[in-house]
Amino acid sequence: MPQVIARLRDFATALSRGVTLPDGRSAFLVCVHGRITAFVNRCPHQRVPLNVPEGEFLDAGGELIQCGMHGALFLPETGECVFGPCLGRYLEPLAISIDAEGNVILAVE
Repeated sequence: MPQVIARLRDFATALSRGVTLPDGRSAFLVCVHGRITAFVNRCPHQRVPLNVPEGEFLDAGGELIQCGMHGALFLPETGECVFGPCLGRYLEPLAISIDAEGNVILAVE
């Protein structure tokens, strides 16, 4: 059965949001240039959540994913680190789709 983890309307007021996956892992979704992508909420540098201390997942310009702990920056399309201590490493992506009703669905592995 498909697992709804967000809705398109959720991004009308905020371009990122944290979610808890059915298996208990922390994850997040971002909407940059109208495209939604999802990743496990864990920086590849020190394995801490990206929004620690409590904060957003995107940089001030809303273009890149940012780790609040060390300032690493990641491409929202691929999760590749393009600046910071984990340069060249990747966030763990999550496969999602959007159904006709605007639900963001987590792909079943």
